[in-house]
Amino acid sequence: MAIENNDNCFVCGMKNPFGLQVKPEIIDGGAFVRIECTPDEHLQGWANILHGGILSTLLDEAITYVGIGTFDQPAVTAQLEVRFRKPSPTCVKLHVCAQRIKVSKRLVEAKAEVTLSDGTLIATGTGKVVPVNESFAPHSPTS
Repeated sequence: MAIENNDNCFVCGMKNPFGLQVKPEIIDGGAFVRIECTPDEHLQGWANILHGGILSTLLDEAITYVGIGTFDQPAVTAQLEVRFRKPSPTCVKLHVCAQRIKVSKRLVEAKAEVTLSDGTLIATGTGKVVPVNESFAPHSPTS
């Protein structure tokens, strides 16, 4: 079974009606990635405060796209570390920026941050991304 993009990713899938439907911008072959997102209130934790899992997901997506752009093929996160700095309101535009830190044959390291439009730092993350191929895809169990 091949790795397939069916456009249903929770974060970037345009066919996922429940997803964030962001459009990551890969810059300079994966050296940088930018994402803008305005998460709705149904993604809150506490009233009017965005759930930390959504912030982590946005950081993960930006870091993963650094790997995708760098390797020019599908990639997945192998490690992610997140630090929450301030609560994020829901229904407010967030800016996610990721930057490549280190590249090796099998691994890309990147850092990312989520900010408000006024520059307020909401969360930071670091991660490691690995390229994947057909052997990564799940196989249907045989009967």
